[in-house]
Amino acid sequence: MLAMACDYRIMYGGGEGSTVDGRKRKSHIPTIGLNETQLGIAAPPWMGQLLVRTIGFRPAERALALGTLFPPMEALIEGLVDDVITEESFSPSADTIHALEKLLPDPIRNQALSLVMQKAFQEAELYAKISPQARVASKLVTRSESLKDMIASREADTEYFCSFICQDTVQKNLKKYVEALKKKSKSK
Repeated sequence: MLAMACDYRIMYGGGEGSTVDGRKRKSHIPTIGLNETQLGIAAPPWMGQLLVRTIGFRPAERALALGTLFPPMEALIEGLVDDVITEESFSPSADTIHALEKLLPDPIRNQALSLVMQKAFQEAELYAKISPQARVASKLVTRSESLKDMIASREADTEYFCSFICQDTVQKNLKKYVEALKKKSKSK
């Protein structure tokens, strides 16, 4: 959900032998999407509308109905992300690495030097060259109607979601999901 609100969305491509959180993984393919229906619930209306505005009506309708979690390349094709980064596809400039080293304190420097952070820094540099007033104005051109709709329906959306989530069958499905996560976590 947070990614859909960003100016530029970068996703790590993962893959065989990739490193995640500083640990080598045998195979890690990240996914992105709204999987609420897989949990027996529906995405809040404002979140569903955000997905519609991001990838289009029919792909969003299908993704919401099925709780689709997209692997990196499918997310790129659908328009859910703007870029997929792998070790093979991106080599940061020395300037980018140097700028990150200067800006970030030691404890987070190593994490920030990951491929995704390096690409994000390069993109941020592009946006930083644009006048903040011009960026805000252009965002309002493309997002003001969506913001008005979200604000106007916020209370009704919240009431609907809260009443839905409190239903016994929904709570049972969520409990099953949490138990499955605990079981999966213990098996690692």
